[in-house]
Amino acid sequence: MLSLLRCPDQVCGATERTCFRFEEYGLNEVNYRYEYSKQGAKVIVFPSGSPIKYLKLRFRGDLSAVEKVYGDQWERAGEPSFLEWTSVRAGRVLPWFCYLIENGKTACYGVKTGADCFAFFQVDTGGITLFLNLCNGVNGTDLQQPLVACEVVELLGEEGETPYAVAARFSKKMCDAPVLPKEPIFGVNNWYWAYGDVSFESVMKETDELLKLTKGCEHKPYMIVDDGWQKRRIPGAGNYIGGEWEANEKFGDMRKTAAAIHEKGAKAGLWFRPLLTREEVPQEAKLAEESGGIVLDPSHPFTLEKAYADAKKLADWGFDLLKHDFTTIDATGFPVLCADKNGAEMTAKTRSFYDKTKTTATILKNLYRAIQRGAGEKDVIGCNAVGHLMAGIHSVYRIGHDVSGRSFEWTRRNGINCVMRLPLNNAFYNADPDCAAFTDMVSADANLDFLEMCALTGMTTLASIAPDVLTEEQRNRINEIFRLADCGKGDYQIADYDKNANPERFVSKDGKTLKTFDWNEVYNGSRIVLAWME
Repeated sequence: MLSLLRCPDQVCGATERTCFRFEEYGLNEVNYRYEYSKQGAKVIVFPSGSPIKYLKLRFRGDLSAVEKVYGDQWERAGEPSFLEWTSVRAGRVLPWFCYLIENGKTACYGVKTGADCFAFFQVDTGGITLFLNLCNGVNGTDLQQPLVACEVVELLGEEGETPYAVAARFSKKMCDAPVLPKEPIFGVNNWYWAYGDVSFESVMKETDELLKLTKGCEHKPYMIVDDGWQKRRIPGAGNYIGGEWEANEKFGDMRKTAAAIHEKGAKAGLWFRPLLTREEVPQEAKLAEESGGIVLDPSHPFTLEKAYADAKKLADWGFDLLKHDFTTIDATGFPVLCADKNGAEMTAKTRSFYDKTKTTATILKNLYRAIQRGAGEKDVIGCNAVGHLMAGIHSVYRIGHDVSGRSFEWTRRNGINCVMRLPLNNAFYNADPDCAAFTDMVSADANLDFLEMCALTGMTTLASIAPDVLTEEQRNRINEIFRLADCGKGDYQIADYDKNANPERFVSKDGKTLKTFDWNEVYNGSRIVLAWME
């Protein structure tokens, strides 16, 4: 095994004063220290006389026998870049961690969760590169004190150990202190049938239906109210989806909504977008003006206090779970941080932050912490967030890009592919692969399989169910699935992990039971013509 727990063979680093092609010239203007032991290696970066941007560490070794390489994504998974095993490709960006198969053994390399940089690996036949993005938005970071940018860890699997089993062991090594839900999370979220067209009355009807579908469950299910409850449609702002976080005329009082859900016997969840507002805010707390409102600067104390206060207000209304959304696109300008598209420039598109002394990674972590402080002990789902930075702060992470209540192809490409992150489930956080959507536009059978897969594997198990769309037989199967999720066992693993980027075969931990799903049956393969609205 090529080990990274030793001195790098070459180090290049760039500050704002460094020439653009610093790698070609082998330049390093970043003061750093690489402290390694048998347990791991810390990359410590020091103030360097100019704001710091990048640090590249090269470890040489013969990897010509490597057969397959696995890479993850910066945040939510989904097209245009799959989570997948491929052949060796030197230029491929492998965010946070990577797995290699060579001569029947699996080797894993990664940085621990909660890093203060964006870190990626590159694998080629001559060695491994670790690249750290230490930027502050589009600028370098003006460090004022030493920064432990990340901690590198590695693991070599045993002879005969499956790649999935090695990945699951390595996941626990990358995350020292995960925060996990105290009870299984299952129930409904109303986004993928209503798409924001919801009301107090519709939520009450959904809750009644949910309780019928979860009859016999020991734990209470969740009724999650997604986007559409707030004062969303503002004259002159188009279809604005931000704050202020007050109920619109269709709800009137969100305390009443939470209380009514509780009275019926379910738990209540609520969606919000912490960085977009149309309220009056200090000029220096404005990051951009777009999406019909003001994007708040997550590095500014005002924003952190507001994110805390908004989360606390929603929690104080009585909601048991909060789901925050859009922080990646609002903070960085990228809809999704896609490794193949953005390479080293992945942490901000146009953003210049108020606080120049912190990296983008640190700024995002501080935002997540502020939201969780406001939520208190209640579960928080991070959506359009960076999972490797969120682990250890929130208990649930939306691991994939959006599915769809209009085309199952979106669900196959995003919801099924993101299950390649199953080794991280309950090692980093409880993984949420999004909702099984039941409408008259998508296959109910395929979504029933999707929902069952979530329950079998112990992931968050949520459905979006349009009114009056289910048959009695389908309702009975959903009840069986929710009862499976309720027991919290979730011991199934992926059996075709290194062979299929849309896992179809799942095996129980004892190896005695195999469950197979066919995700291609709906369109007899893959649907080529895709439109989100159709």
